Amino acid sequence: MYDRPLENGALVPPGYKIEQCFGRGGYGIVYLCKDVHSLESYALKQLRPSKARKAKEMARFREEVELLSKIQHKQIPGLIYHSITEERAFYVMQRVEGINLEETLFIENQTFTEREALMIFSELLKIVEYLHDRLIFHSDIRPPNMIVRGQEVFLIDFGLAKTVPPGDQEELRLRTQDDFFDLGETLLFMLYSEFKGKTNKKKSWLEELTLKEETKRLIKRLLGIDPVYDQVETIRKELNAALQAVKQ
Repeated sequence: MYDRPLENGALVPPGYKIEQCFGRGGYGIVYLCKDVHSLESYALKQLRPSKARKAKEMARFREEVELLSKIQHKQIPGLIYHSITEERAFYVMQRVEGINLEETLFIENQTFTEREALMIFSELLKIVEYLHDRLIFHSDIRPPNMIVRGQEVFLIDFGLAKTVPPGDQEELRLRTQDDFFDLGETLLFMLYSEFKGKTNKKKSWLEELTLKEETKRLIKRLLGIDPVYDQVETIRKELNAALQAVKQ
């Protein structure tokens, strides 16, 4: 069933005016909206109406709202308001201005030096550390879900995020490694921005990119090529070594 987005100008109770639809996925529809009382702009995520008819999808949406309510971090859009009824399920969150990292790389054609990529990675790692300390795992750390403004980094879209019970050690291990793997791939995306040649399927990134040994070690461990990291603290230690190496 096709879920038609809300029209521009539509009013969502208790007072959010839809200004523009700017994102549609298989699960939700995201809009730019304005609080008609404060005139502040926000982002509004609506569960697709066809999904809202299914108890499993409604439960998943409730879990997403509950998870977001536990997060208070300046680099993650905060939850402002939510409403889940038979008529409509949605939540309102802070709006982060700017384009995502994927658009920055492939539409704006922005490049990042090794040091710049590592600095952005460092900011992203702070967010991941905050989440993992609370047993929250994003599970979808990718360029489309990151907004980079200079040295500021924001992590968005928690649709696949999960909270894991502290006693479930195997699930904690798997979720941790999934996020670490995503971190490694994201760092590689940024590092490839300066690659001038034509990528060769027969060559690995180790052959195509000229990187400091410390950076290579960082990525190899994140991707599981070398023994994996088991905690953010160890990543931070080796990241600092990589940052020190690119200064020289």
